[in-house]
Amino acid sequence: MVKLIRIRNPWGQVEWTGAWSDNSMEWRHISDEDRERLSHRSEDGEFWMSFSDFLRHYSRLEICNLTPDALSDDSISKWALSKFDGTWRRGSTAGGCRNFPNSFWTNPQFLIRLDEEDDDPDDGEAGCSLVVGLIQKNRRRMRKLGEDMHTVGFAIYEVPDEVRPPADFLPLTSCL
Repeated sequence: MVKLIRIRNPWGQVEWTGAWSDNSMEWRHISDEDRERLSHRSEDGEFWMSFSDFLRHYSRLEICNLTPDALSDDSISKWALSKFDGTWRRGSTAGGCRNFPNSFWTNPQFLIRLDEEDDDPDDGEAGCSLVVGLIQKNRRRMRKLGEDMHTVGFAIYEVPDEVRPPADFLPLTSCL
């Protein structure tokens, strides 16, 4: 039995080309049913390799998509997942970075309220954990059509309870 590991390069430019890579000879010995169960597809950026090859070729691993279940510590708190969809559209919601204060405010905005302390109650500090992920959906597919990844980012601001947002703030935001 071979132990396999599935890896995804989020930029999709380089893939493993050895054993168990897309279209390698090893897949010919695997039934269609098992390939389907393993979600084996030849999509740009995602690939399989044997665990032994992984250990031989990689000395460092970075996790770039943390989900609440990956961070759970039931003794302290439970994670809640919230998803906000936004889009940058030229001329309306693509305000650029903070270097452009006249248009930056038109970017998608999301108001998040963190009400419950979730860290160690005995350490004398109040704290609430937040994990933010910014994802460009379907960009690998668009690259095949000649488009590059967009330069994107986000800014997080604390809004004290005593500060009232301007009247036009809520129509531009999603709230939680």
